Amino acid sequence: MFERPTEKFGLFLCPFLYLIFYGNLYRKVITMVEIRFPNSGLSAEYGDIIFSSVTGYVLATVSVGGNPVLEEKYIPDPDGVIRIMGIGELAMVYFSSNNFEAANGIDGEAIVVTVSLLEKDALAPVVKNVTIFPCVVDFSGSLPADTFLSIPLSRSINKTTAFGRKEWISFYGGSTVQLYAAYRGTTSDLSQTVEFATLANAAKFYRLNVSPAVIATAIGCNETDLIYYNLYTSVESIIRFTMDDRNYPDQKTFVFRNCFGAQESFTCIGDERPDRKWTRSFGTIQKKRVSISRDLDNKMTVSSGYISDEDVEVLEDLLNSDQVCLLDQHGFQDIVITDESFSFVDRSDELKEVSFSYRFAQSNQFKTSYKAFAKPRIFTHQFDDSFN
Repeated sequence: MFERPTEKFGLFLCPFLYLIFYGNLYRKVITMVEIRFPNSGLSAEYGDIIFSSVTGYVLATVSVGGNPVLEEKYIPDPDGVIRIMGIGELAMVYFSSNNFEAANGIDGEAIVVTVSLLEKDALAPVVKNVTIFPCVVDFSGSLPADTFLSIPLSRSINKTTAFGRKEWISFYGGSTVQLYAAYRGTTSDLSQTVEFATLANAAKFYRLNVSPAVIATAIGCNETDLIYYNLYTSVESIIRFTMDDRNYPDQKTFVFRNCFGAQESFTCIGDERPDRKWTRSFGTIQKKRVSISRDLDNKMTVSSGYISDEDVEVLEDLLNSDQVCLLDQHGFQDIVITDESFSFVDRSDELKEVSFSYRFAQSNQFKTSYKAFAKPRIFTHQFDDSFN
């Protein structure tokens, strides 16, 4: 008596079980087709993430360091395609750069973003960790990520330096930086190759002090004997520093974050012209005109001197940087670029020169160095009363 109702009840449930089972099966086979979803890329040219065969909306979630930073719904176009744009630019918001330092050390790192794409009715999202390398210049795909990891982080591969100057260059880690230097010997020119630095972490890039004085110490010669030196992690990507033996009366070294987010320097060898201007406010007190405030704009205009085509790109990075310092005897002084003259004829037989104006970033523009007054002496301090 009790079997028939149970049998009927089972027959009654069968359609629902069928729908649940095959409904879930249907949900599993719904998949988007990946058209473009790179694992890594430069921030300026990472491009769009593209999926086709999308039948419903897609919920996109982007996380950095495990923290969601973006959540949006994307509706496919009539062809069933969605495009997720701006991942490279979004990643750069979370790029942090260190303060300028003279010593070797970690200078920055690539940004890893986790992109999760969940299509409507799909059981599981498409998830990928994407490595974004900081770079504000679009190289039009000519600099793939695997090549990027082995290059010196500068837009110039031939730089001019001189005795007493300060130079920095950065490389991504996971490799050993080799140094090849040519220098003057007693009877003939000599050369030497040494391991300059071992960089451990491939996800980070490292700042290296490659000033002539540091290089001379590394190979055991006098700084004035250096002719040129190369630095590289791959023989396919070498940066060369060539010594300039000329003595320039005016030299100003600027340190900045270049297009790769790395610390770099450039020394201007042209003239510098100060331009001080006060903005004054006046009032009247007891029928007398008095000065209420005097705001000094202490601006300096400096010339790069004659430069090469590659130097032009380095200067472009300097003028485009949001972090620039003047390096003087007191260390790194924050400055702000206020104006520039960056027009010239792009001909090989035309000398190129760029000039720009800057001021110190601090609000107090009365900035100088204290010079102590000392009683004049005929002889130096080495001559004392013991000679009597």
